[in-house]
Amino acid sequence: MTHKSFLTICCLWFIAIGLLGCATNPVTGRSELNIISESWELKTGKQHYLPMRQSQGGDYVADPKVQDYVRQVGNKLAAVSDRKLPYEFSVVNDSSANAWALPGGKIAIHRGLLTELKSEAELAAVLSHEIVHAAAKHGAKSMQRGMLLQSTIALAGAAAENSSYTEYAERAAELGATLISTKYGRDAERESDLYGMNYMTRAGYDPMGAVDLQQTFVNISRNRQSNTLAPLFASHPPSKERLASNRAHAATLPKGGARGTARYQQVMQHLRTTKPAYQTYEKATAAFAEADFAAAQALAKTAIKIEPNEAHFFGLLGDIASINDRVALAQRHYREAIRLNDRFFYPHLQSGLVSQELGELVAAKASLKRSITLLPTASAYNALGEIAESEGNAAQAKEYFAAASKDNGEAGQAALTALVRLNVAENAGAYIKTTLELAGSGEWIITLHNTAPRDFTGLKLVLAYADQNGRIQHKQLSLGGHISAQNRRRINSGVTANANLYPPQVIVSKIQLVAS
Repeated sequence: MTHKSFLTICCLWFIAIGLLGCATNPVTGRSELNIISESWELKTGKQHYLPMRQSQGGDYVADPKVQDYVRQVGNKLAAVSDRKLPYEFSVVNDSSANAWALPGGKIAIHRGLLTELKSEAELAAVLSHEIVHAAAKHGAKSMQRGMLLQSTIALAGAAAENSSYTEYAERAAELGATLISTKYGRDAERESDLYGMNYMTRAGYDPMGAVDLQQTFVNISRNRQSNTLAPLFASHPPSKERLASNRAHAATLPKGGARGTARYQQVMQHLRTTKPAYQTYEKATAAFAEADFAAAQALAKTAIKIEPNEAHFFGLLGDIASINDRVALAQRHYREAIRLNDRFFYPHLQSGLVSQELGELVAAKASLKRSITLLPTASAYNALGEIAESEGNAAQAKEYFAAASKDNGEAGQAALTALVRLNVAENAGAYIKTTLELAGSGEWIITLHNTAPRDFTGLKLVLAYADQNGRIQHKQLSLGGHISAQNRRRINSGVTANANLYPPQVIVSKIQLVAS
């Protein structure tokens, strides 16, 4: 790097810092470096909130009053927070004990954690803690730290290419999906504890609920009584220091707030009663993974007897029937799962795939498109591509296959193969770049570069060239064997140079994919 380039980078750095500068943290009141805008926070939270919940089991809807209750408590706390955001609160249908927050105030608590809590004050402690993470920009600041580490490289690229930071912004947006697994630093956890207790007090709750909660977590962590809370501990590690700090802070806050133990136990009664159903379901999914389908089916049916309103249980029965080629029965199970929870992508996806197999393409398309609105998957896009191709709509098929091909899984790779096949059918030379060079013998040598992510065989070329009399001649060449993905092959054209005329034009006339 030249001295001039270095000075340019430094100037850009200080301009960026000067423009973005420092901002007052709305929770702590401290002045902090801020290079991530609120619009980024809002966009990132909104973009990832539904997909993250869907990928973890969707929302818990078997007992609707649980969702309503959590939202009521969350909204009560959000109303007294130091930063006004479009807060949302959801119960994720997952047995792990966890809670998380995305930037912009998008907060989730897992069904599994609700069964571990004992009072509304403890629920308020969890939700207020996550509210502070969002309000104090803890997730955004973790992204900011990662971006600052790359800032010199990014600024150098901007100086060299005169870019508008578009790629830099896109890279940051992609990182948003990692936010819920962020392990917050000690200061961020302490802030969320203490300011969360302030919010509890403002909302009328006893802040000792947060102390009791931490005491329970410390006891479980110390005695290793259960792995249930492992996901929560990974991002929010408990400690004696946190417990002591919370206890000391609670002593400074007004007394007499609500604990809400009886109300909490009443609302969560059904959730606690049906907890064995989900434990049985986990055993069923383990049996299914081991291909013990008889045991998996028996366990799933046992779970249904305990909780007949859980869509996941019927979805598993659908999977068992489907893998045993009982597609009509599988469809009935998937449709029952949809009836119980229309807002979860998986039964819509599976129902669409079964409809496709049964030749019911109108129903298949409707189900697959519905699944994509909830969680875009390569399986859904690939199936829609196959249907579009079967209906003679190659252009739409390519759009669907292209969307699916971004995934590295089996469906994504199948879609990529289909996409390459359709492009080659439309233009045999779509992926073959040719270059010519003159050998010492005077013969033109052709280098073929396969730019596709797939191997080709059956390659046929047509060379158009002018002879010494200026007449256009055509010569056909066939390439034996195959040309591997992203590789090159050189062949002799058999056409000698004519000093007064242009080199031959190479046209790919035929090519086919190597069978995978």
